[in-house]
Amino acid sequence: MTLPAVPATPDPSGLRRSALLMRALGARAAAVWSQLTEDEAAQLSHAMQSLPDDRPAERDIVRSYVAEMTSPHAAQAAEPHSFWQQLSTHDGTTIAELIQAESPQIIALTLSHLAPKSAADTVRILPRALATEALKRMLHLGSVHPSAVKGLELALRARLQTATMTRLSGGHENVARIFDRLDSKSEQTLLSSLNTAEPGAGEKIRAFMFTFEDLAELDAASLQTILSRVERGVLTLALKGASEPVSAAFFANMTQRAGDLMRDELDSLGAVRRGEIEAARTEIIDLARTLVKRGDILTRGQDDELIE
Repeated sequence: MTLPAVPATPDPSGLRRSALLMRALGARAAAVWSQLTEDEAAQLSHAMQSLPDDRPAERDIVRSYVAEMTSPHAAQAAEPHSFWQQLSTHDGTTIAELIQAESPQIIALTLSHLAPKSAADTVRILPRALATEALKRMLHLGSVHPSAVKGLELALRARLQTATMTRLSGGHENVARIFDRLDSKSEQTLLSSLNTAEPGAGEKIRAFMFTFEDLAELDAASLQTILSRVERGVLTLALKGASEPVSAAFFANMTQRAGDLMRDELDSLGAVRRGEIEAARTEIIDLARTLVKRGDILTRGQDDELIE
C-alpha cells in the first residue's frame, strides 16, 4: 500500500520522547495509537523511523512514562470507537472494493482487524484465489508493529471517506440500490408512484436495478461463476419460493446430482421467514453486482457491446 510521504519537520524533544516510548512499547502501544489523530500518527511514525537505535534511552523513557502514569494526576481518557469497529459495520462488498487491489499480506492484515462476521462477508466477495492466499497469510501473520497498522488504517480511512462521498452523490443509480432491496409488491407500487410524480424516473431507475429475478437472464457462464462463489446454504434459502424462471436457470447450471440434492434440501427446509429469504437473495445480488463491476460476469445488454 502506497502512503503519502510525511514531510520533514523539526523534531521537538516531546515528539522525540514519544517516538522513543512508542518504539520501546512496540505492540503494547496499540491502545495509544488508536487515540491519535491522523496528523499525530503520521508525525510520530516519521519520528520513529528517524530515530537511531538507542536501547538505554528507550528504557529510561519507559521508566519515566510509568512514573507519570502512576501519579495521582494521570487521568485516563476513554478509548474512542476504533476505526476497525467502524469499518466492520460496512458490508463485505464495500470492504472488498477498498482492499482487493492490495497484496495478500495487506488484505490479511485488514481481515485480522475486522469483526469475524465482517471478515467472512469480505472473504466471500473477494476473488477466491486472492481470498485463499490472504487467509494463508493470516495463519502466519504473527505480531505487526502498531505503526504499520496505523499506516494501513490511515490509508483505508481515506479510501472509505472517498467511497462514502461518492455514494452520497445521489442519482438514479443510488435510488435503484434501494429498490433492489424491496419486495416485489413494494417495488412495483413505489416505482409507479415515483414515475407519476416525475415522469420517466421509474424507467431510468429500473435500468439501473439488478434484482433476483434478473438472474434468470444471465448467460450460463455468469450463473456458473455465481454458483462457484455463493455458499450452498445461502443459495438454498434464496431459491425457497423463487419463481420458476430463476429456479430453472440455477438448476440448469448444476450437475444432475447437485440439482437433486438441492431440491431435496428445499423440500425439507419447511417454513422460512420472508426476511431470511430476502437477506439470502440480497447477498447473492451484492455478489453478482461486484462480479459485474469486475467484469467477471455479464448482465443483460452487456453482450451487445462485444465485437468479435
